[in-house]
Amino acid sequence: MTEKATVKKIENDIATLVCGDTAGCGSCAAHGICGGASERSFEAWNKSGLELNEGDKVEVLLPTGRTIGSAFMVMIFPLLLFFVFFYAAPVIIRDAAEGLRVLFGVIGIAAGFGINFLLNRKQNRRNMPLIIRKIA
Repeated sequence: MTEKATVKKIENDIATLVCGDTAGCGSCAAHGICGGASERSFEAWNKSGLELNEGDKVEVLLPTGRTIGSAFMVMIFPLLLFFVFFYAAPVIIRDAAEGLRVLFGVIGIAAGFGINFLLNRKQNRRNMPLIIRKIA
């Protein structure tokens, strides 16, 4: 999926982009769930070394696979760990009460978020959106 954005700031090969163009919001399937009317900023990698200045319009590639993978890791992975820890509680502690099982489940959610934090701690350029071209 591609998106149009405006360059807000540039540091080496990383650009901070702003997109608030709501022209496509009317036909979007999300129906404004992203807060379409508000301006949002994000960082993108200028892998091809385009000559960019603040205020330039660019086209950004958001790879579908990475987007789906990131959404899975943030939303589904911690939930899955809840169930794993919830059902593992009686194996670890014989005859674990329901409250203790829920506590184990919450620990599983915390572990899921902790794993996400550790995996994304360093700025990993390969997971960033890519600036693919400058729009005249």
